[in-house]
Amino acid sequence: MLKRILLIGKGHLGTFLKARWGLPDALHWISEMAELDEETLRALDPEAIVNTAGKTDLRWCEDNPAECFRCNTSAPLTVYRLVKRTFKTRVPYIHLSSGCVWDGPYSSEGKPFQPNDPPTPACFYAWTKAACDSMLRTECDSPLLILRPRQVYSPLASSRNTLTKLASYPKLLDTPNSMTSADTISNTIQTILNLKEHEHWGRILNVYERGFSSPFEVGMFLAEAGLRSVPQKLTKTELDMWHKPKRVDAVIEDKYFEELCTPPSVQSELRRNIALYAANAKK
Repeated sequence: MLKRILLIGKGHLGTFLKARWGLPDALHWISEMAELDEETLRALDPEAIVNTAGKTDLRWCEDNPAECFRCNTSAPLTVYRLVKRTFKTRVPYIHLSSGCVWDGPYSSEGKPFQPNDPPTPACFYAWTKAACDSMLRTECDSPLLILRPRQVYSPLASSRNTLTKLASYPKLLDTPNSMTSADTISNTIQTILNLKEHEHWGRILNVYERGFSSPFEVGMFLAEAGLRSVPQKLTKTELDMWHKPKRVDAVIEDKYFEELCTPPSVQSELRRNIALYAANAKK
């Protein structure tokens, strides 16, 4: 594992990665990047830069479109340009996007979404993430990788943790969805940065655990762990009547990612994380 990773973002995923990688505070930056310039970057001397920052609350993004666009689209692009000016082609830039850019659960052909399938954003948040991905790839002339996880979860107590969200709703959908643990994201980044080959740069990788789950299944796992009552089932029609903007379902796939990183099964990874989440809740 590289020692000097500059980590941008102090939300759920950024907090997890900082602890997992043992990064000092000096290498962990909040999403506001006004203070980051060429001189500061050179002084930090990172071996890689990982950007987890962004706004994810769907309602907030609809109500604050200008700030949402700044955080999710223009800021990551600005930082990537800064990295290129400062380090040319020496320092990799890994950007965390989202599997929410598709509205499924499956494509129009009835298949899981592939990394290069055209986005079908169903809300402004998803549009800003898809727009950023497209612009980053247009300007890709130095090491760049875009990761698209789906429904990120971990053992951490955080309002943005998918486990926390699904523990709070009395009714849950029983629709297929991909999911991604923070550990799987961490392992993917470590694998990529430790490779000597460079064929993966410039790609979008869908990042997930093998198979799929559903919000209802996760709710049942949480109930078994004593973290909530047994959920009731909610239909998609019922949810779409009151949940604005629209919540999407998406099953994602990427054979290149699976061969590169060998992810665990989603059910085993969910159960492992929920056990840790429950243990942390008792502390």
